[in-house]
Amino acid sequence: MSLALAPIFADGMVLQRELPARVWGEAEPGATVEVRIQGQNASAVADAQGSWSCTLAPLHASEGQTLEVRAGSEHVALEDVAVGEVFVAAGQSNMEFWMRYDQDADEFRPTCDNSRIRFYDQPKCSYPGQTEDFDYSKVGVWRKATPEDLDYFSAVGYYFARGLEMVLDVPVGIVGCNYGGTKSSAWMTPEHARAVQPEQAAAFDTQLQGLPYEELLANGRLNEEKNNKGYATWPAWNEYFLSQARTEDEGAAFMASLMDAADDGAGLKPGILTPTKDAPGALFTYMVLPLAGFATRSVLWYQGESDDEDAGAQARHAEALRTIIADWREAWQRDDLPFMVVQLPGLGRWDAMSLPARDWPTIRAAQERVADEDELVWLCSISDLGDKHDIHPKEKKPVGERLSLLALRHLLGVDIPADAPRCVRAERKGPWVILHFEHAEGGLVIAGAEVNALELLSDGVPVPFQVGARGDRLVLAPNEPVRGPLEVRFAQNNWYRVNLYNGAQIPAVPFCVTC
Repeated sequence: MSLALAPIFADGMVLQRELPARVWGEAEPGATVEVRIQGQNASAVADAQGSWSCTLAPLHASEGQTLEVRAGSEHVALEDVAVGEVFVAAGQSNMEFWMRYDQDADEFRPTCDNSRIRFYDQPKCSYPGQTEDFDYSKVGVWRKATPEDLDYFSAVGYYFARGLEMVLDVPVGIVGCNYGGTKSSAWMTPEHARAVQPEQAAAFDTQLQGLPYEELLANGRLNEEKNNKGYATWPAWNEYFLSQARTEDEGAAFMASLMDAADDGAGLKPGILTPTKDAPGALFTYMVLPLAGFATRSVLWYQGESDDEDAGAQARHAEALRTIIADWREAWQRDDLPFMVVQLPGLGRWDAMSLPARDWPTIRAAQERVADEDELVWLCSISDLGDKHDIHPKEKKPVGERLSLLALRHLLGVDIPADAPRCVRAERKGPWVILHFEHAEGGLVIAGAEVNALELLSDGVPVPFQVGARGDRLVLAPNEPVRGPLEVRFAQNNWYRVNLYNGAQIPAVPFCVTC
């Protein structure tokens, strides 16, 4: 067994500054492995299976470094290594969403050249040996922000990194660990997945139609080919649906073509069209664990859309998100690993797939609840950015920039407004209803003549009202006197587009209060 490092350790990589940096790989059993960078050394002895791991003391920000690894006469030198800030950009298709599809990409591409902004895309794997079954040559490599390579970047990840680099003046590396159309059960341990999201596990088992799970994995290559999920640079499904909004007829015709391609007349076995990515715990096992331990400042998390597919899974989303966070922290051996969670925006119906939003308010509330409970989880509001008819909004720049504000404030010590306005209490004062907000720096701003998605109800009956912003308060004035309790609902439907902001142009978080 010759000396080798884990795939993420490669030329052009970014290592996390100011935190211990773990390096690992393989060597001859019993070999002493030495790692050197920035004048410091670390060493380890390969175990009986040839695995080794060592940890470097915290590094300082720099560029143009060489990471040297030696084991006896063997030597590996990684060139053009940078040290700066590293973030894992994880979740499903809206995090995966490449810059090539972003509505502002053409504006940024000509001038994006910046060797300090780098991106690594973790190969999408959901069964053992998958990287040998498909051509992965265009993923699993470190890229720099150049006009030629920008299309490979997660759009959210790029705008996030751009925002950080401009302020911090250090290299920023984004490690993409995402997979479109995936449920929360795929991103935690298999054992936790079946306990925490039983509806999702049952839906997967139903798809198997009696096929043993082991056989599904053994047939992984055939399975993924039949799902047209081959691992070329731009999988056909993503290329079609992410590039632009599609109509119901267009979506149906495209999906029919995929099914026709899958039906090759070979007498397909039951379950052969079941994607291995839907298996409980599959992505945690084959995507997350191979990265676990790579030093990072935080995880950026944008997932939840697919948790609306199975009835009952929505109500379990809070526990699912808690479990994902706990499992990832355990994998990284870091109880203090922070997460920044993008709250789902509005959606009416994804026309291309004839898929209505069933209960997104429950998922959004779950995301907020987890952020409230965990002092190392922060919520990123994009309540003004949804597309009523497309589950993939094409404008990702504000998403990345708002995440960067959260990171700068809460993780990197920059004193700037970063959090979304949140209603913390409501009171009745004479005929008025007064809503008090936190994180309303610069005063609340209504971008329009009225506040979108704001309702006032008495015993469930809408009450007409006028509204105005006064600093960190919203004042609601019912058109007629109302006795008894009032309920104020803000962005509590599947579809809305919020137009209430603080002075930093961060939109308010959905809420429901009574007074």
